[in-house]
Amino acid sequence: MTTAPAVVPQRADVAAWFGERAAAVDAGAADVRDGLAWLGAADLLAPAGSGLPHAVSLVETVAGECMASAFSLWAQRMVLEYLDLSGDRRGDLDELRAGRRVGATAMAPALRDVAGLEPVPVVATPAGDGGLVLDGPIRWASNLFPGATVVLPVRLGPEGERRAIMRIETDRPGVHVAPRPELLALNGTGSSSVTLEGVRVGEADVLSTDLRGFVDAVRPAFLLVQAAFCVGLAGRSAAEARARATGQNAELAGDAEAVAARAAEVHDRLHAAAESPAALGPADLLRLRLDAAHVATEATRTEAAVRGGAGYLATSPVARRLREGAFLPIQSPTEGHLRWELSRCG
Repeated sequence: MTTAPAVVPQRADVAAWFGERAAAVDAGAADVRDGLAWLGAADLLAPAGSGLPHAVSLVETVAGECMASAFSLWAQRMVLEYLDLSGDRRGDLDELRAGRRVGATAMAPALRDVAGLEPVPVVATPAGDGGLVLDGPIRWASNLFPGATVVLPVRLGPEGERRAIMRIETDRPGVHVAPRPELLALNGTGSSSVTLEGVRVGEADVLSTDLRGFVDAVRPAFLLVQAAFCVGLAGRSAAEARARATGQNAELAGDAEAVAARAAEVHDRLHAAAESPAALGPADLLRLRLDAAHVATEATRTEAAVRGGAGYLATSPVARRLREGAFLPIQSPTEGHLRWELSRCG
C-alpha cells in the first residue's frame, strides 16, 4: 500500500501524485486502491464538514491526470454518501473515509428502475432466520476488489413489487466476481460483473426500503460528481490543445479555443450547482451531466487532432485521454438513458 502523506496535500500535490501513476494505472500495472488509500490518509476522501463542493473539486483535479482514478474516487464517494444517508449501522464509514476499505456502487439499476426503464435484477427472498437471501446479477460495477463494500438495489416481496437498498461485501459467501475483462483506459479500476447466489444478508445490511426516496436523495451527488470527472478530463484536454495549436497546427487554434470556452462554461455551471444542488431541477442535473460528457469527448478529440501522430501512440497521455473520453457515453447513466429521461422532462 502507499505511504501516508506527511501533510495534507494541496491541489497541485494531488495532481502531481496521480499524474505520476496515470500510465501504470492505464496499463493495468497498478490499480486505483493506492490512490484511495493516499487520499484517505490525507483525510481528503470526505473530511468532516465537507460536501459536494469538495467532492467535485477533488474528483475534477484527479480526472485531469487520471480519469480511471477519478472514476474510482467517484464510486468511493458515492458509497460514503449512501452509508451516511442510511445511518451506517455497521460502522463502515471510518474505514471507507480512511481508504482502508474500498466502496463499489452498483446503483445503476436503481436509476433505471426509478426511470421506468427496467426493474432491478437482483431478487431478495426471506430466509428462515428472518434475514434475506439475494440472487441475481450485478451486470457491471467497479472497485470490485477483495473485501470491498458493494451497495446495490434489490427487489423484495413474493412478486418483487417492493424495493430496497442493500450492502454486501465482495468476499461474502455466494458473491462471484467474474474475471476482469480487458478495457479501454479502465483496467486498473477493478471493473467486472457479479453473480449473487444465495447471498445471506441481515437487518444491518439494509440501507433503505424506499428506493425512490433514496435515489432522489443521492441523485444530485451521483450526477454532479460524475460530471466532475468529465469536466476534469475536458479541462485538461482543452488546455493541452490550446497550448499545442501553433505552427502548422495554428489552423486548429479556433477549434481549441472554442472547446476550451465550452469546457469553462460547463465547469462554472458544475461548481455553481455543487454549491446549491437544491436549486437544480431533475432536467438541469441531467442536462449538466450530459453536457459535461459531451464537452469531454469533444475536447479529447480536439487534442488528438492537434497532436497528430504523436498522440496516436498507445502509451501517450493524449491517447489515454482519448480512450478515457470514449468511456463517457456508456458510463451509467448512459447517453441514451440521459437523453431518454430529458425527453420526458418537458
